[in-house]
Amino acid sequence: MADKISFDEINLGFELPMQSKSITQEKITKNAEASLDYNPIHIDPEYAKKINLLGKGTTIAHGMMTLSFMGKIVTDWVYPGGGFMKSLEGKFFHPVRPNDELKVYAKIIEKHPRPKKEENFLVLDVWCEINDGIKVSAGTAAVIIPN
Repeated sequence: MADKISFDEINLGFELPMQSKSITQEKITKNAEASLDYNPIHIDPEYAKKINLLGKGTTIAHGMMTLSFMGKIVTDWVYPGGGFMKSLEGKFFHPVRPNDELKVYAKIIEKHPRPKKEENFLVLDVWCEINDGIKVSAGTAAVIIPN
């Protein structure tokens, strides 16, 4: 079990360890099956080639797939130490495609001590980049750090 996370010891600007995900058509298709979102832009390479979205001619990952990776970087850090995620929101700027290498980042940007220690919370910037640093999504997560 990971060490408990201490609210008092966490500093603004602290960066969580970056996570990297290789995006494949298989992962996109499995996400379609899990989400029941079978839009052909996600699962049909021939359709994607025909419509040639943004001149690339490939399928694209679901935005919610990218958001799930943004949540994972946070929960991988906070859950083992006794905290939990209370909210996550994000926006998408650029499509993620098969063969992209998605890099996920998170950084503490706000610290909110509460009268009841079990309600202490942090706000993190979370974002994803692909390949040569193209930002594809950004958002915020709030986490409860109860000690």
